[in-house]
Order: sequence, then structure tokens, then C-alpha cells
Amino acid sequence: MPNPSLIQPESTILSLTSTAKDLFRIIYQEHNKAGDEGKSNAPKIRVNDIVSKMSFFYEKIRNAVDYKDDHLLRKNGIERILKRLSLMGHHEPHDVANMLVVELIRAGYLKNNTVLETKVEEIALIVERFLHLRDAVLEMEKINRKDGDEIRKWIWNLAATNIEENLVNHSVNHVIGKHMFTLINDNIIDDEDDPEFSRDKKIQIYVAIYSKLFNYDGPMLEFLLFRYFNPHWYKASDDDITAIAQQYNELRDVSYQQLNHPFRKQVTKIANQYTIYFSILKDVIMESPEGAYDKLKGNPLQFKKLVEKICNRRYKESRSKLSRGAIRSIIYIFITKAALVFVLEAPVILFLGGEVNTFALAINVLFPPMLLFFIIMLTYVPGAENTKQIYRGIEEIVFNEEVSDRTIKLRYPTSRSEASSMLFGFLYTVTFLFTFGLVIGGLTIINFHFVSMVIFLFFLSLISFFGIRLGKIARTYNVVEYKENAFSFILNFFYVPIVSMGKWLSETFSQINVFVFILDFIIESPFKIFVEITEQWSKYVKERKEGIVE
Repeated sequence: MPNPSLIQPESTILSLTSTAKDLFRIIYQEHNKAGDEGKSNAPKIRVNDIVSKMSFFYEKIRNAVDYKDDHLLRKNGIERILKRLSLMGHHEPHDVANMLVVELIRAGYLKNNTVLETKVEEIALIVERFLHLRDAVLEMEKINRKDGDEIRKWIWNLAATNIEENLVNHSVNHVIGKHMFTLINDNIIDDEDDPEFSRDKKIQIYVAIYSKLFNYDGPMLEFLLFRYFNPHWYKASDDDITAIAQQYNELRDVSYQQLNHPFRKQVTKIANQYTIYFSILKDVIMESPEGAYDKLKGNPLQFKKLVEKICNRRYKESRSKLSRGAIRSIIYIFITKAALVFVLEAPVILFLGGEVNTFALAINVLFPPMLLFFIIMLTYVPGAENTKQIYRGIEEIVFNEEVSDRTIKLRYPTSRSEASSMLFGFLYTVTFLFTFGLVIGGLTIINFHFVSMVIFLFFLSLISFFGIRLGKIARTYNVVEYKENAFSFILNFFYVPIVSMGKWLSETFSQINVFVFILDFIIESPFKIFVEITEQWSKYVKERKEGIVE
């Protein structure tokens, strides 16, 4: 196979787009680069494998009680370490960077003996900039404790996201993101008479790409916007950082406006489809660059079969992830619910002078896992029609051929009249009360105690919400638009209030997660000090042993 970095349009039977050639080029380069780095003799950071296992298992336990998606764990780990080091009085950038990288390796976020020692200097520079920004913002004016805590939280989030970007190679996704931006921007009709429209459109495409392709959450997107509005951040001088600090309030306001922009949902929907197309295409190329290139060059039908093969594999992986997540959740919910019956529900009922209804207790124990199981069983994975649409999208990316007109026009949401808003709000409230009233009425008929009712409704709401979130895993690669029927319309009418309550409960309890508080502020600091002492002791013993041998 010829080197993709030397591919010329004339050398192929079918003309490839610049997008396809760039993707082949970067994957080819990264493939060779990975092999060269593995052979590199440059000094790398190494920690004690046995000691690291303690941190690794602690991190697994800690993440098990945190309500975050997997792709955020590394960034959240960085943020947590930065906060703890700051509270412990570590403010020298190089020391902070060194301890941070070592802890990330111990915790399993980075591979041992693969991170170059020069990486510490890069991280130290990032830490130094954000420490300067934090101090500059805090010194601007007299700030109360609450505002100060919010500023520090904002700074550590920006720093953690910046560091995570530095530690992980996103070069392939950056190339994909560049071409996604061009494709999406070309597909959205611009308003030449409205400069603000054009600016916001581009920002929303930028936000959507990082949200879907890079899996950034809201706080990480704040760093994205921070970098967008401060393009010279990576070369910022002390005076530049002071100037940024003086615009702190304006920066937070404009970030909030963009993260809640009326265009966001519309653009994200487009970006999601292109993310799936590019993800499958990337997988096809990475699995066999030579084979994929040869098939693209001379046998498109075979290339199509490659795409179908990857799609089917990803569908199976999504179903497997869904099944594993469901099984773990069902076991966890069953054990938690059973424990609540003996620790909380039955004792409180007896304390209030009520009579324990064993039938009601049994329902409260068995219903939540059964509901989740039912939701998962009804969750579908994409099929053949979805694969066809993915291939059509990949064709548009890869080949120079005429494609159907996909241009769309972004629309500002039509504002409802005050009377309409009040009417719809009233109808939703009626639906909410009717739905929960119906459930409460059913529970009353079978003699549920008030305490049992509260616990039942609590778990009903949470499980309904978690079931929908788990279902999204199975539809990760879905691009075919779901068509609502009469049954789903009626079901949503009653189910949405329950799911909404579940979402509110989930967000509320994630903010007051007692287990996370205990782990972060009571257990983690002394544990990490113990790990550090153990590591130093191990080095000391090794040095003594080598001295004896000599």
C-alpha cells in the first residue's frame, strides 16, 4: 500500500475527498508514531506496580459511587487531585504537576512507564497559568466566600480539562472535527444580513462537535468556550492573564448564553449523525488501513461490506454494554432495596405505629429491578436500515460524488404567548398529578403504608430515568429517526412526568452524594499520603538492597 501521506487524487480509480485523504493520512501517521514511541529510550515516569494497585482499586471503588459517565472519570480525577493538592498547600506548579501525573499513573488513568518525564513541564506550565488566573480573579474585588468557591471550582475545571487534553492524544479526532465543522457549516444556510447569527452558528457547531465527538460535558464545554474567546491562552503573558481576569463576569455570562443557545439542540442533532459516520469510518480504517484503502481504490462493494461488518460489531458491543450495565444495576438496586427494607422502611413503619405489610415490602424489593429489566428488554439496537443510512453518510464523506441537498435553516424558537404558557403549564401539572395520583391510588388499594409509598415512588422515578439513560447506550450508533406511534404518544403522556421526577432526583442526589463527600474529604487525603509513604519506603528498601549487593 502506498503511504497515505503521499496519496494524490490522480492515483486512485475513484476520486477521494480531501476529508478521506486527511483521515487516512493521520491514522497512518499515528499508527507509525505509536510504534516509534514504544521503542523510544527517552526517560519515562515509572511507579511501583504493587503500590499502584492500591490506588487503582481505590479509584474503582470511588468511581462506583459517583454518578458520572465513564469518559469523564479521568478529567474528574484530575480536577479532584488538583483541588486536594491545593487544600494541602501545594502551590508550586512543578511539584503539583509531578504529583498529579504520578497519581494518575497509580490510579490507572495513564499507563505506567509510558509518560515521558518532559510531560511534567508541560503540565506545570498549564498549572502555573491557571494559578495566576485564579489569583488575579480573586484579587479583582472583594469577593465573598460563596463567590470565591465558585471561582476556584471554575478554575480547577478549566485546568483539569486543559490537562486532560494535553495528556491524551486526540489528533485523529481533531482532524475529524475540522472536516465535520466544514461539512456542517456548509449544510446550514447562513444569514448574511445578521453577523450575530453567523457568529453564533459557528460557535454552536464548535460546541456540538466537542459535545458529540469528544464527549465533552457542560463544564468541559466551558473550557472550550474559554479557549474560543481567548485564542492566545496557550501563549498568554502575565498581563494577558490579568486582562482575562478583569473580564471574568462577562466571560461567564457569554459562556452561559452559548451553552443555552436556542440553536444548540438543532446543531447537535446534525453533529450527532456526522459523529456516527466518522466514528464508523475511523474504525474501518484503523482496523486495516491497507485493506480499507485498497477496497476504496478498486472495490467499493467490498468496502461497503467492511462498513457493514464494523456497524454490526458496534451494535453488538452496544447491546453487550447495555446488558452488563443492566445486570450490574439490577443487582445493585435489588441489594440496595432489600437493605432499605430492613434498615429504614420496616423500622420507620413500626416506629410510627403502623403494621408491616409483607406483601408491600416484597413489591418494593422486587418491583425496581423488574422495571429496569422490562425497560432494557424493550430497548432495541439499530438494524439493517440504520446501516444503509450510515453507509450513505460515509459515501458522502469519502467520495467526490453528487449528494442530496441536506441544507437546513436554523430557526429561533417561536415564543409562546403568556396565555399559552400558562395553559400548557397547567395541563402538564394536571398530567403530573394524575400520573402520580394513579400510582398512589393503586398502592393504597393494596394497603401500602405512607413510608412504603414514598420509597416506591422514589425508586419508580429513579429507575425510569436510569432505564432511559441505559437505553441510550444501545442507540449510540442510531441515525434513523424514530417515528412515534399512537401507543408511544399515550405512554409518553403518562411516563414523562415520572422520568422528569427521576432526572430531578438524580441531579439532586448527585450534588449531595454523601459517599463521594466521605471518600473525597475524609478518606482520600490520608489514603494518598499512605500510598506516597509506601512508595518512598519501597524505593528506600530497593536502594538499601542494591547497596548491600554492591
